[in-house]
Amino acid sequence: MLIGVEVGIPVMLLRFAGWPLPRAIPTGGDIEAFLMNPISEEVLLKALACPLWLLWGAFTAALVVEAAAAVRGVEIHVPMLGPLQGIAAGLIGSLSFAMLPIEAEAASFSTPGRPVVDAPQHVDPRTHVVKKGDSLWSIAKHELGESRSWRKIWKLNAHRRQGDGQVFTDPEHIRPGWKLRLPALRPEAITLDHTRSVALIPEAQPSAAQPVPAKAQAEDLGGQFVVTINVPSGAVIALSAASGVCAAYAAAQFHRRRRRSSDPVRPPAVVQAARSTFFQPFRDQGVSVPSNGDLIRQMSSIETPDRLMIGTHDDGTAAAVPLSGLSLGLTGPGSLDVVRALLLDLLHQAGNFRLEIIITTADAAAIVELDRGGLDALANRLPGVTLVDSPANRLEEIRFTRGRILAERDAADIDELRQRDPGELLPNVLLIGTIEGDTAARVQSLVTAGAQYGLGALLLGTWTSSCHIGPDHRATTAEGPYARPLHNASLVHLPAADLVDALRNLADAQPVDNVPDTPAPPATAIPWEHATPIRVRVLGKPAVWVKGHDQPLRIRGLKLLLLVYFALHPQGATKEAIGEALWPGKQLGHEFHSLLRHLRDALEKATGLTGEPFIQAMDDETYRIDPAKMSYDLWDFQEAAKTARTTPAPETQRAELDRAASLCGGELATGIHEDWVLDEKYPLTLAQVDVLTQFASLCRADDPDRAVDALERARDIDPDAEETWCHLIRLLHNLGRPAQARHTGQLLRAHLHGLQVEPTPETEELLAAITTWSTPQSRRRSS
Repeated sequence: MLIGVEVGIPVMLLRFAGWPLPRAIPTGGDIEAFLMNPISEEVLLKALACPLWLLWGAFTAALVVEAAAAVRGVEIHVPMLGPLQGIAAGLIGSLSFAMLPIEAEAASFSTPGRPVVDAPQHVDPRTHVVKKGDSLWSIAKHELGESRSWRKIWKLNAHRRQGDGQVFTDPEHIRPGWKLRLPALRPEAITLDHTRSVALIPEAQPSAAQPVPAKAQAEDLGGQFVVTINVPSGAVIALSAASGVCAAYAAAQFHRRRRRSSDPVRPPAVVQAARSTFFQPFRDQGVSVPSNGDLIRQMSSIETPDRLMIGTHDDGTAAAVPLSGLSLGLTGPGSLDVVRALLLDLLHQAGNFRLEIIITTADAAAIVELDRGGLDALANRLPGVTLVDSPANRLEEIRFTRGRILAERDAADIDELRQRDPGELLPNVLLIGTIEGDTAARVQSLVTAGAQYGLGALLLGTWTSSCHIGPDHRATTAEGPYARPLHNASLVHLPAADLVDALRNLADAQPVDNVPDTPAPPATAIPWEHATPIRVRVLGKPAVWVKGHDQPLRIRGLKLLLLVYFALHPQGATKEAIGEALWPGKQLGHEFHSLLRHLRDALEKATGLTGEPFIQAMDDETYRIDPAKMSYDLWDFQEAAKTARTTPAPETQRAELDRAASLCGGELATGIHEDWVLDEKYPLTLAQVDVLTQFASLCRADDPDRAVDALERARDIDPDAEETWCHLIRLLHNLGRPAQARHTGQLLRAHLHGLQVEPTPETEELLAAITTWSTPQSRRRSS
């Protein structure tokens, strides 16, 4: 590509436009003749070619600058080159990566003498306070290890308003005191001294009653990455898998208690053995064993797993492979047991949309050794499992969607999007099973750039990168980029019976009383009058309607509260403000982003719009509803009411009042009594009553029935407003409906009596008068 640009462009320009400059210095006569004569086509073509020559020259200079920077290992920034330098940097970087030996990728995951270790899954956002003399390049060098990573800091902070009110718009100009967000450190970049390898329990947090420092937990576990559990099969699983089994058992016990189930359930041998083996190092070292609450919270993590612990070497160091971009085939008599152990580990990390396992029904049946009925019953209760007929089609769908998202949001890869908005539905996707025939070529092309898109493949059979596993579950040979971490490693393994028992334990950990958010769509098309595919009603009882469905979505709990909160904040709200509203008094962890994922998943499934966030993450950590995808009755009501108040045209005023009146649905968020909702209920009730009363006054002459309907609706929305009752009574008598007016008066008296209040003097006078009114004429004489 570089050769094509650098050679092809000047060759094409010379061929079609020629050299743009004169071959000799022009004389005065030449200049006079040029100015006096019409411009020829040749001169015009040369003039048009000049900007292209300049652009080519600037790009060539950018390539030279970036090549020099790559050789010297420094950052050279030339302001005049602008975005061309960024393009050149990407091309030079890609070329450098392509020239690296294939062992380089594997070395990044297992370096001799510096074992890669498990790190805590949750990493808090990092910041850097700018000091005098700082630049993005020096910050990147100090914080990220190389100055060339300054663009990552720029993308995270561009256009954010800083504490002094300034907006960060130029990467060359930063001010002391500014707080810049830094990219999270990847877990595999963390290394410890070679004399000790450690493994932390993923996401397990110490309880308030028995705090256990993470460091102490790590050291007391004795540096184990995989554990042998004492079952007849002699299974060996990763420590993370044993931790997941314990967490799933704790969650299953919790759900049984919620259902008041008193039937004793003895855990299967593999679960009991995993729990005993996992907890024993804590007991041996006198460290507090993680509580059930700690273990259950582990399952709510939102951090996407990016490595797969596949075994250990004889020196105790871990054998690990990356998940993103994984492209590995396993062969040999022990391969199926290894895949079973890896599948168990992966599924325990799949919850909260962290991981998606794509597998064909036939391959799944072979791995778990269940018939179709038993397989379906189990798979439907497991998180992250997608059974498909064509795995290549599913991978292509995901890659296409993610490619579009990356282009639309100007992101380099999926990791960058996850850092921008941890609440996005961007799990790592792994294909597991056998691939044959033409499908193999399709899958290979899809996972070639899998790291960029968060895709990978772990296959049974010979592949471009393969590992042969003997009957003792040791990797006898390994080829390709994973040769170094896998060669001669002792791999995890699990027989089918133990896998099924452990997966049933995981299935029992999923809540069984959850009502699906998305009802089945109707067979016939439903008329839809809204511009957006999702319509949220908050005036009255909240409801979420989706185009193509005849019933509202069954969205409840915090997901519904979040939608109501956004209704009151159309311009968006910060994560901190939302957290204080939905989790008052609680120090917010990953709960908000977990909630976002579940809400987005429900909306995505209902609309079929894959890859749409519906709730946008802004640059300053503000979140807002995407108005192109979702609309609210409240927003339309407020817009129509404002237009009716400000327009001088009577026809427009009536039309907007009619529109606003049609949206008056009642009390804001009926049934929701959070403090931040209660503060807005009465003002919006008054606003609806005012709109309906004004609309009734405009309609009473030419459309009295609509006027009566409007006032009755206003009365129902705010039955405590005596003035509305009185307006309605007078209108009914003006229309010659004295019996209906008297009945309305009786209802008003009963309502006030129930409140133990007396009518105002004006209301009392009206109620006394209507007893004598029988016709419009008698009413006029009385008045």
